[in-house]
Amino acid sequence: MIEVARSNSSDKRIEVREATAERLPFADGAFDLIVSTTSFDHWSDQAAGLRECARVLAPEGALVVADLFSPLLVTTLVRSRRNKARTRGRAERLIDGAGLQPDSWHRVHTLIQAFVARPCRAAG
Repeated sequence: MIEVARSNSSDKRIEVREATAERLPFADGAFDLIVSTTSFDHWSDQAAGLRECARVLAPEGALVVADLFSPLLVTTLVRSRRNKARTRGRAERLIDGAGLQPDSWHRVHTLIQAFVARPCRAAG
């Protein structure tokens, strides 16, 4: 997909870089918006990935994550997906732990939901 993205963009303002969510090669506060679509479940360490997103978000920025979130998914309880945030409650605990605050949830499709999270504002 990296090569497809590179070959399909002639806009010089677009830079395609390869990285993991857990180790983003960008400066603190570099982005106003981060979007993840149906990849969150595949992050090796979702908590670390969300902390990285929080780090690279500008103070007024937003993180949008769309993925499978459902209390009915059996895969939330067994095997390699056991500790993944496949439910809204698990995702919100990870969001809070990353220094983000949940802003809103949106139903995208039957099992696909999206959350919007923003950096926590310092008191004062």
